[in-house]
Amino acid sequence: MAGRRAFVRGAAVLTGGTLLLRLSGILFRSYLCVRIGDAGMGLYQLIFSLFALAVTACTSGLGLAVTRLAAEGGGALGTLRRCVLLAFSASLAAGAALWAGASPLALQVLSSPLAVRPLRILACGLPFMACCACLKGWFLAEGRAGVPAAADILEQAVSIGTGVGLLNVLPPLEALMLGSTLGEVSSFSLAGLCFLRCARGKKRGAPAPVRGILRIAVPVVSSSFVRSGLSSLENLLVPRGFRLHGADLESSLSQYGRMQAVAIPVIWFPAAIVTSVCQLLVPELAGAAARGDKAAIRRTAGKAIRFTLTFSFFVTALLIVFADPLCRFFFQSAEAGNLLRIMAPIVPLMYVDNVVDGMLKGLDQQMFSFRCNLADSLLRVAAVALLLPLWGMAGYAAILFFSEIFNASLSIYRLLRVTELDADPVTWVVLPAAGAALLYYLLSLLMAVL
Repeated sequence: MAGRRAFVRGAAVLTGGTLLLRLSGILFRSYLCVRIGDAGMGLYQLIFSLFALAVTACTSGLGLAVTRLAAEGGGALGTLRRCVLLAFSASLAAGAALWAGASPLALQVLSSPLAVRPLRILACGLPFMACCACLKGWFLAEGRAGVPAAADILEQAVSIGTGVGLLNVLPPLEALMLGSTLGEVSSFSLAGLCFLRCARGKKRGAPAPVRGILRIAVPVVSSSFVRSGLSSLENLLVPRGFRLHGADLESSLSQYGRMQAVAIPVIWFPAAIVTSVCQLLVPELAGAAARGDKAAIRRTAGKAIRFTLTFSFFVTALLIVFADPLCRFFFQSAEAGNLLRIMAPIVPLMYVDNVVDGMLKGLDQQMFSFRCNLADSLLRVAAVALLLPLWGMAGYAAILFFSEIFNASLSIYRLLRVTELDADPVTWVVLPAAGAALLYYLLSLLMAVL
């Protein structure tokens, strides 16, 4: 019972923190859309898509390794120390590579000299980001979800506050990236101070062997890096596809900016509730697997899928009904409202895929996730290169739909096999979909009356 209360409390803390972060992120993007325009937002997103490669190389996997190994009963402090050293070394290498490659990346890949200094500014924050990811993993394993939530909130507050404050002093992109880097420094500082306080008096214990850490981290890093690399390539091909479809450079960046900086963040905003649960499921499932408690694994997995699908179907109905008001209120964009309405039906697949992927990693299925994500990313890149010049934005929306169907189907199938869980289409899909359809009908009537 105590463990259940701790889980619920942790989920509530993470959910509240994530909702606050995403709401502030949406408001911040709303302000930026007005301040730097859709084309500026498009370049902003492209810079971060390249930065994501460096982030993935030094943060993905090691935080998960700390959480998994600590939850399974390994020497938590010793394992954490070893993971921090690995993350710090990887981040220095990734940061140096990004700094040295900033100029050719900006000029030859992004076709914008304005991106050189922003990329180098972001490179400076990588060591702080990498070490902080490991500390957050340890706190999650310890059941102290409040610390990662507080660190994330502080990071966002510093990033936004500093970025907005410097917009009148520095070029916009440089101001925003400097704010982001200072946010990472502040997040690491808070997590580090909390760790020193919480770890006082704890025995270090024998650390997990490097081989055991890498067995968990390498597949996750490889999967994330390959997918991030292919995602960055996809993001670079999208504006190119729009240009080949007939749009000029500014218009193509604007279309890309509306999709990535407006529609997608709104879609992912409600997912804070399910992604928070997902984060806590990793140590929960890892602990059950270490005990050999298959019944607990099936019970946890079934509840997670049922909750995620029920929640996501209702979110879909709300997004379809309120697409235009949301985008007009936050972004003053009617075009974004149309995009959001088109993309809303993909929400159940996106949310359940995210949760199932987290559960698979908690069950030592990271190699499957790697293969699945690799296949999905390759198909998306090929589809973007071939279809966007022919169909434009409609083609991009269709690609996102089929990608999520492909990825979610494979992940759910694997989870059912690993956990020996029986699928329940009625309670998982039929009843939630019927309830969401009824909600849509009632809200549509209400909107028509008002």
